Amino acid sequence: MPFSELDTAAVARTLSQIAEKPEDVVDAYFERREEMELPPDDEGPGLRSWREEGFAIRLVREGKTWLATRDVVDGRPFAEAVRQVARALPSATYSEPSLRSGPVLPAAAPELLDFPGAVTRAVRNHHVGFPVRITVRRHRRWVQVVGPRLVPGPETETFYSVMAEMAWGRHGGIFARLDAAAAESVAAATVALFRARQAHPPDLFEGAAVLAPAAVAVLLHEAVAHALEADVLARGGNPELAVGVPMAAATVDVLDDPSAAPEGVRRVTDDEGAPVLRRWLLRGGVVEQPLADALWARTSPVLVPGAGRRGSRHLPPGPRSSHLELLAGDTDDADLMAGEDSKAPALYLPEASRGTLDPLSGAFALHLPFARRLRGGILAETVGPCVLRGRVADLLTRVVAIGRTSVAAGAGWCAKGGQKMPVWATAPMLRLEGVTVTPDGTPV
Repeated sequence: MPFSELDTAAVARTLSQIAEKPEDVVDAYFERREEMELPPDDEGPGLRSWREEGFAIRLVREGKTWLATRDVVDGRPFAEAVRQVARALPSATYSEPSLRSGPVLPAAAPELLDFPGAVTRAVRNHHVGFPVRITVRRHRRWVQVVGPRLVPGPETETFYSVMAEMAWGRHGGIFARLDAAAAESVAAATVALFRARQAHPPDLFEGAAVLAPAAVAVLLHEAVAHALEADVLARGGNPELAVGVPMAAATVDVLDDPSAAPEGVRRVTDDEGAPVLRRWLLRGGVVEQPLADALWARTSPVLVPGAGRRGSRHLPPGPRSSHLELLAGDTDDADLMAGEDSKAPALYLPEASRGTLDPLSGAFALHLPFARRLRGGILAETVGPCVLRGRVADLLTRVVAIGRTSVAAGAGWCAKGGQKMPVWATAPMLRLEGVTVTPDGTPV
């Protein structure tokens, strides 16, 4: 571990010198990041590497936050950063703790080299062939949080991202491992885009929509997790007033549980050093526990910390989801596709490219690169880019059936507030009735 040699006791003693009031929040956040990239073939052979490390000192007092960051791990810059957030005179002195961050190992990621070939072979297994530019990256992050009183254990994350680019579109995904399942996932998505490349967007559609797990993952992230982040709720009033409000159909149970995330990104503590918890966002369709970090939890006894995340030490943490779960229902996939009236119009939404949420109006949009019509519960013709639209409070009440089989589905990247970070999900299929789907690009 890069920070195994940090003198965390000395760091904690130094932080305690600027925690003048009992309600002050003071912490040090150390991180090392490493990214290995295998670029497409037309950009030259070989791996590219990028690595950096540093720390942030944060002081929160009476609702104001002071943050000082450095792009090096060393005792003197640490003491200077402490002086900066404490707003002390230059003559004030703070100890310079030993901040040896451990050795930097040689960069190597052999697992990246074979993945583009694995995707190509998986594409051929679908009996098609086309040019595709594939970029594969391995992301690693090591974190150590230190407070004036408590020092949680270090955390580490390792995962992979893949971008496949074609003349008719692009597909991106995040994976805990680069295995055969990951290669098939990328191949199936690119083949689907290839076969949908000339499909026309649908006319205005109103009816049923069946979402595959990959689309459900994006729906959960945008329409549930973002909507229930304490800072988002605060834009419309007091976040604690959301607790107990019906938000979805009674069959909808959604949790955020970082400790149940895929191996490699599983967490014991959040980016503030607080223990994570199995948080029921929705139970029986009713809001039970919004996402909160340490600062928002201090504003109300109803809010519980443990969801503080930060995409970079240069920005303060905020409440975010990590690993969302939609609990499985009791409907077979075939019955879910057919619905109660198999002759009623329906669309199958296999994946979503992105989602958007207006936190004030609750307007929600799920952008889809393509969809399939359902006729008698059977997949029929493909339609082009389209958007599932609605308002969160209404859309989630239209869930009429949830599949019985949950699968892992990386929800992808979240870039709220300029902090890019991965979000994971486990979800089954679900069916919505009475929803609206418009061609992509249609004015709202």
